[in-house]
Amino acid sequence: MGHNKYTGDLRAVTQYRAGPVEINIAKHSGYCWGVDRAYEQTVATAKTKDNPVYTFGPLIHNPQTIDNLRKEFNVDYIEDVDDERAGPGSTVIIRTHGVPPEMQEQFKAKGAEVIDATCPYVRVTQNYAQLLHKQKYYVVIIGDPKHPEVISILAYAKGEGTVIKGMDDLYKIPKNKRRMGVVVQSTLILKKVNEIVNALLARSQEVRVFNTICYVTTERQEDAETIAKANDHVIVIGGHASSNTKKLAIVAESFGAKAQLIESPSDIDFDKLKAAKRIGILAGASTPNWLIDQARDLLIEHFSNQPVEA
Repeated sequence: MGHNKYTGDLRAVTQYRAGPVEINIAKHSGYCWGVDRAYEQTVATAKTKDNPVYTFGPLIHNPQTIDNLRKEFNVDYIEDVDDERAGPGSTVIIRTHGVPPEMQEQFKAKGAEVIDATCPYVRVTQNYAQLLHKQKYYVVIIGDPKHPEVISILAYAKGEGTVIKGMDDLYKIPKNKRRMGVVVQSTLILKKVNEIVNALLARSQEVRVFNTICYVTTERQEDAETIAKANDHVIVIGGHASSNTKKLAIVAESFGAKAQLIESPSDIDFDKLKAAKRIGILAGASTPNWLIDQARDLLIEHFSNQPVEA
């Protein structure tokens, strides 16, 4: 990628005590570098433009961040290329998950300025899909067909390919495809991907695979394993639409922890934490640090019966 490894999501303090309960926050928490890049890009654009600024779709899968962009910087999002607001003089910022290339051209044709905030890792996957298609491989995308990232990737293969969410979807691939090229949604679990790739190897003479799972996803899933093994309960913080957040909850539960997936600290079900001795906190790559801190403080207040000083 040509950049230094991002360390802005590393927490300096990860362990806290609240009465009889120990609270442990995952080492990698808060915005990943791709999300941080897109957010800062959007804020900077809003501050320097006199005309309206929009994002195409929610910039990231975190409702609090989207609400903050709207309230603090007057940045709303649109969901249709034909939206009248995206006209001459406006600025449209492409969401981190990317969009089909023709959409950017449609916005430009309407007179809007387009700023591409697609995560560079998603951009790499789009480029691989485009390359495989040009080289006459049948493109297989492992991921969720309804996720905007996957929709954008398929578009770079000219829509000529198959999206495989799981082993049950293998039948969707046309028979007698002798050369397959595989790319992967950035937030998937590697074990699941390996199972599908092994099945594809048995169906084709040549399978070319690009492992496009983002290293941030890998790091956080490793943290999820560590947190799950060291804590009896785990709080996973992130937007309900966030794929990488959902995967953290799946990983945590697969290693024996009882996981709660919450979008806001107010969603914490303390009744389920009555027997907790050690509580771990995980957060998706689009979850802001302040939201993690709020959840931590709420847990400390609850179990220590003392308010946390601001």
